[in-house]
Amino acid sequence: MRHAVGDVAFRSVVDQSHAMASGEVSSQELVELYLERISTHNPALNAVVTLDPERARREAAEADAARAAGQRLGPLHGVPVTVKDSFETAGMRTVCGRTDLKDHIPDQDAEAVRRLRSAGAVIMGKSNMPPGNQDVQADNPVFGPSSNPWDRTRTSGGSAGGGAVATAAGLTSFDFGSEIGGSTRIPSHFTGLYGHKSTWRSIPLIGHVPYGPGPGRWTEADMACGGAQVRDPRDLVPILHSVVGPADYDAGFTYTLAPPRATELADFRVAVWSEDPSCPIDDDVAEAVSEVVTVLRAAGAKVVIQPASLPVDIATNHHKAFLPLVYGAFTYDRTGLTPASNAALLARLVQHPRGDAGPALRGTFQTHYQWLQAHTARNEIRQRWCEFFQDFDVVLMPVTPTAAPAHHNKLIDRFGRSFAVDGVRRSYWDQVKWNAIANISGGPATTIPVRKGRSGLPIGLQALGPSAGDLTTIEFAALLGREVEGFVPPPAFA
Repeated sequence: MRHAVGDVAFRSVVDQSHAMASGEVSSQELVELYLERISTHNPALNAVVTLDPERARREAAEADAARAAGQRLGPLHGVPVTVKDSFETAGMRTVCGRTDLKDHIPDQDAEAVRRLRSAGAVIMGKSNMPPGNQDVQADNPVFGPSSNPWDRTRTSGGSAGGGAVATAAGLTSFDFGSEIGGSTRIPSHFTGLYGHKSTWRSIPLIGHVPYGPGPGRWTEADMACGGAQVRDPRDLVPILHSVVGPADYDAGFTYTLAPPRATELADFRVAVWSEDPSCPIDDDVAEAVSEVVTVLRAAGAKVVIQPASLPVDIATNHHKAFLPLVYGAFTYDRTGLTPASNAALLARLVQHPRGDAGPALRGTFQTHYQWLQAHTARNEIRQRWCEFFQDFDVVLMPVTPTAAPAHHNKLIDRFGRSFAVDGVRRSYWDQVKWNAIANISGGPATTIPVRKGRSGLPIGLQALGPSAGDLTTIEFAALLGREVEGFVPPPAFA
């Protein structure tokens, strides 16, 4: 017996695939459902900024016909998805939040998009983000801000904030994105989703165009990774199987997803790292950590709080390696801090340095030798993490110090912004610090929605794992998610 199509809007990708296989729902019906929900809810959320409904309808019809004909199907066959607006999509506008690309229509897909299509995904449209991926909120001068579905006065996070909103509010089956410093994990934490940062270099970012004087198909930014935001962590498995693998020019190398190290919570060896003087967390996040520790111990997991063998502290990780590398990666014209386009801004920052302006300036003008010093520090830290993960399977950490803060309307004044942590004003960029650990280690990290905070907003934590251990952090998130609150649809959009 067929059920109401609307019932499947918030189902997992795996469940939707089973529903299509059983004939409960068709790909065409799913596409129409999401297009209708986008039409109804997106004006209030501003999550999806470009749609190609006719192509989505056509591809959904082709997917249904292929299924009916008994053809071999990919792991995402007929699943309607959105893609972060930094990935090239052939024939569909790719703006990346940049005024210079507001009319840019690529003639080919990014490599990850091509792989999603090959796996059968139906790409309905593009999700909102900041200019060139360079902010912790999804807001830009072309499309404006995306709003958190739990409280529209709050940010959805960034840079993949639009995709998180679309996924949490049931406007898409999932959103495929990217990150260089928490861009998938921060929005997932703020909106109550499971978000995943893949192992560095496991997903080619050919055709990902975050910055530069124009679309640079062959520029893959240092530390940048593919990722996804989902309502059920096990949806990440078919997504990764669809997109992970070497680029053509790296065909002599292979990348294989290692099996999960454990399949029961009792068998996981968990390090808990939640206290660091460089980035204190508020009471809401601390209570989430305490709740999860109780759950893990009750399940029989080995739990060690703040192990002495942790290979790095936040200050060393952030200042010695992450900041020089991330600002080195962002040193491009038009959107980065460069003399050619930001001379007046740079002059003001030199005269009146604020917040992280100093590291930004040093990173912008660093020599290649200075960059190599940061790269050397990164390699040493990565090796130390490899040794650490001989004794532990995952590290449980905060994502940011708080739940989602209010919208911040200062897009240009990047280094004068702040947010409150238990009443104490801190640099807006402190929201990146716990995430940068995984970007330097290169390992995967998966967010888990744990509970609601005092404000009623979602609070999540993240599990960092060893390089190539994506399936380990995903399995841990799936098992833990059953014991805590997990994903809950925002009431106004359920």
